[in-house]
Amino acid sequence: MSTTTNNPWLMLPPTFDRSRGGMLYNFYSPADEEVVRINKYGPGPDPPELPDDKAVVVGSSHGWLAFMNRRNNDHFLSNPITRRHIKLPPVDSLPNPEFNLDRGSGKARVSKLILSASPDDADCRAVASFGPSDRLAFCRPGHSLEWAPIGQLFMEREDDTFSLRYARAYEDFAFSSKGNVFTCLTMSHLHDWGLEDWDLTSVDSPRIDWIRRQGDEGEKSDDDVEMKQHLAYAEQTGELFVVNRLVKECRTRSFDVSRVEKEEGGWMKILRCSLRDTALFVGTNHSFAVTAPHLKPNSIYFADSSGDQGRSDVGIYDCADKTFSNCYYSYDGHHTALNNTDTTVVPATIWYTPTLV
Repeated sequence: MSTTTNNPWLMLPPTFDRSRGGMLYNFYSPADEEVVRINKYGPGPDPPELPDDKAVVVGSSHGWLAFMNRRNNDHFLSNPITRRHIKLPPVDSLPNPEFNLDRGSGKARVSKLILSASPDDADCRAVASFGPSDRLAFCRPGHSLEWAPIGQLFMEREDDTFSLRYARAYEDFAFSSKGNVFTCLTMSHLHDWGLEDWDLTSVDSPRIDWIRRQGDEGEKSDDDVEMKQHLAYAEQTGELFVVNRLVKECRTRSFDVSRVEKEEGGWMKILRCSLRDTALFVGTNHSFAVTAPHLKPNSIYFADSSGDQGRSDVGIYDCADKTFSNCYYSYDGHHTALNNTDTTVVPATIWYTPTLV
């Protein structure tokens, strides 16, 4: 493995190569412009049955992939470099199954999972969005027996004329090591979006700090254009970015980036900004910002955000000239072929940062 250390990789569908011992994980390194192949099972005459067989990827964070087996609701972390696996609490342990499980199949839906650190860290917390409304829950990987909900199931809004109760929902979330909090982007058609900071140090009593939105309104989307939002944290600078992603007919059309500046009294400013020498990586993964000489500066590397495995929405967006370029897959949606592609597990594209811990 000769790739540049710790640069992000794009996860590709696995392949089967008998000469290399069977199933291979495939990743594309944009910094090195090459495909990295890793044996899935390791040495040995009889490959073990791994829990990620017949599972789908629902997250990527701190060098670990998050999988969910929709057949039995098993949920676990996997490090493809070290081939270690850590089982997470079962998804059906989430509260309020009448809201969070499919009424027909009884199966759970997890749309995203991120970590605050390596799961070997005693202070690591895993946060997952789940259910039809993308609520949030968290656990201590390797320690918790069940998921703990974040916040109440419903939010309330009232004034002198009416009172309204509606499901709590989230658009995205990111971990800020500077404040040791998970910043969560609320989602609602009834009010402007806002940010919540959650301190999950105590499993029994998570603490919230609500931050209201003010400042730049950002781009407005047409009726036939969907706006998706990402939160990305830059470890090197301590900056938090809100990324507006305009999608039409399953294709990303443009991006708009703002920086969050917190102020006293629970308010904040949203300021449009240039990424300068920084590159953002957004998608179902733990979205993040990095500065590296082998990556395109002031650019957004994006991958599928909808979980649609039938079509790729992958590319590189130049924030300066507002143009798109290819990243392994062509931006018009045609896949670069991999021979002998396995159809048992075909993950949606996701960004992954390799690590040995």
